[in-house]
Amino acid sequence: MNVAIDAVVCLLLVSAAVVGLVTVEQSPPAGPDRADAVADALATTTAQVDYSLAPGVRGLEDADHRDADGGSISPDSPELDRITHGSLAGLLARAATSTSGVAAAGRDSDPRASPLTQARTDFRRGVRDAVRARTGATVRVDAVWQPYPRAPVGGAVGVGPEPPADDIHAATLTIPTGVESVAASEASDFETLGTAVAERTVRVLVPPGRARVTLRSEDPAAALVRHRYARLDAKTNASLAEPLATEDTDAANARVADALAPRMTADLRRRYDTPEAAAKSVSVSSVRLVVRTWAAPGGDR
Repeated sequence: MNVAIDAVVCLLLVSAAVVGLVTVEQSPPAGPDRADAVADALATTTAQVDYSLAPGVRGLEDADHRDADGGSISPDSPELDRITHGSLAGLLARAATSTSGVAAAGRDSDPRASPLTQARTDFRRGVRDAVRARTGATVRVDAVWQPYPRAPVGGAVGVGPEPPADDIHAATLTIPTGVESVAASEASDFETLGTAVAERTVRVLVPPGRARVTLRSEDPAAALVRHRYARLDAKTNASLAEPLATEDTDAANARVADALAPRMTADLRRRYDTPEAAAKSVSVSSVRLVVRTWAAPGGDR
């Protein structure tokens, strides 16, 4: 998914690239063009993020699960250290999806406010620091992933101060998540659409191929993948013990999708008049990145 995000972003915006950028705010234009320039720079400026999976180890909540899979792992272990390279826009998109939350059934709380697990908390911090180091004091960047507006699943990362109420300039990037868009044939009725959205949502939350490889390895991250599935199980009542006993992540993902599909179907039916109208609002295949800029007091607008 990292490669897909960065490759597509660069292909879309390479014609607008600013050669030799060290910081996003290096000699920025004034006025409306500044937001576009910052957005282009986020897409073409690369960074390295060093982080640890240690917060995930500390967050293992179930004692039996911890003893079985993670009890021997010290949060200070260098085996938990990771390094990721990518465009700033791609890193923001990854941070938004990897720290997504799932609202419990019957709850109206915003899932973006509570990540499913803490495994990528340090990664999100590192991405925010990398973006903040390359933007000015009058820039706000928000990366948001939701399968559709007000969905029970989603993630968000914000960098920079809250902008003023007026005199703001904005630019938007759309960053792919690595799953395909919903096809027109999947919008024939609400049930088909809800199922399609649920399947793609779960693939973003837990890419099954990568999860299977991790579970079958000696990587300490295997305990964190199991914990992620355990949290999904708790949120959806998907009964994942059987498929995870054989590291069958495709079957595990299918069970989570089956549990989410009726909920998403009912939600879409309640919010939209027709399946076609609902399908137009679906954004499961992309992260929306919004850049807002404004003038410093006494500066050019």
